Amino acid sequence: MKDLLEENMGLVISVVNRFNPKNTTERDDYIQAGRIGLWKAIDKFCVDRGTKFSPYAWNPIRWEIMKEIRSYMKHKHLPLNLENDDDSGAYTADESFWELVPSDLTADEKSVIQFRLEGYNFKEISEKIGRSRAVTKKLFNCAVKKIRDNNEE
Repeated sequence: MKDLLEENMGLVISVVNRFNPKNTTERDDYIQAGRIGLWKAIDKFCVDRGTKFSPYAWNPIRWEIMKEIRSYMKHKHLPLNLENDDDSGAYTADESFWELVPSDLTADEKSVIQFRLEGYNFKEISEKIGRSRAVTKKLFNCAVKKIRDNNEE
């Protein structure tokens, strides 16, 4: 088993490189997740079937790396510091959130963000601002992208 692990670390590295990690810490985390996937593939691999190990191990390695990416992205989200208003069930953002918002957001983008924080869905927001639901979603996604890009610097 140890031989299979050592022989196929190159496979793990090649799968990790396909995900284009941004820094060495992220790359090391992906490699570790890929090793977990490799171990799972080694545990389930049956030599008697006559199949090659590399194609068999590809998916478990890839799935473990994707789980790590999802976990990484979940923890990387911006700190919104939202407080739940018990009366209305809506969320309100404190001042520290609005300090994260870049000044180049349009008035529509700011209002869409505010309405989303207050608990409105895209259909309700589109009715309030007089735009289609697709445009409202696009405004929201663009605003979130601007906020993330501004705060990654």
